[in-house]
Amino acid sequence: MANDEELLARFIKGDEAAFTELVSRHQRELFTFLRRFVNDASAADDLFQETFLQVYRSAESFDGSRRFRPWMFAIAANKARDYLRAAVRRRSQSLDGAFGPADSAQGYDPPDIHQTSVSDRLEQREDAGAVRRVLAGLPDIYREVLTLSYFHRFAYKQISEMLGIPLGTVKSRLNTAMAIFSRAWQTSEAERKSRRHGKRE
Repeated sequence: MANDEELLARFIKGDEAAFTELVSRHQRELFTFLRRFVNDASAADDLFQETFLQVYRSAESFDGSRRFRPWMFAIAANKARDYLRAAVRRRSQSLDGAFGPADSAQGYDPPDIHQTSVSDRLEQREDAGAVRRVLAGLPDIYREVLTLSYFHRFAYKQISEMLGIPLGTVKSRLNTAMAIFSRAWQTSEAERKSRRHGKRE
């Protein structure tokens, strides 16, 4: 099976089917990344389309000595940052629609839960929603490094190249992001346990 770089090279030579294969190969992971980044499934879908439109238009500028996936994610991260900056400007003009549909089931694929009870399934879905909400509360610079490193397993050096920041900055931001996430998660867990306890009484 052709790797990503081979598919892109074939597309540059005129093989449109190779580009379709690239989209199909990465659509799930890239959409998930964008949804975590912007906390809005509808916006993530638009950003996904914009990302691959830029990949399509910029394919010939791709450095063939490098890897396609980090390049694609770098484009997606830039699109997401631009979207968030524009969203901040929009919120400064209006308080309506401050948060996107973060808890919609759209785009969310629950884990394999064939052997679990209905209550377990609901709890797993609640956990996923809680993770999205905690991520959404992180400042952008911390959310992006945490998402790229923890959820998508990019190496520090790749993240440095993708975001155009020094390697030391990646590490320091990730450490800070983990600390903020951990504190926010503990608070979220305490609140959820309190709500569950209240429902049982």
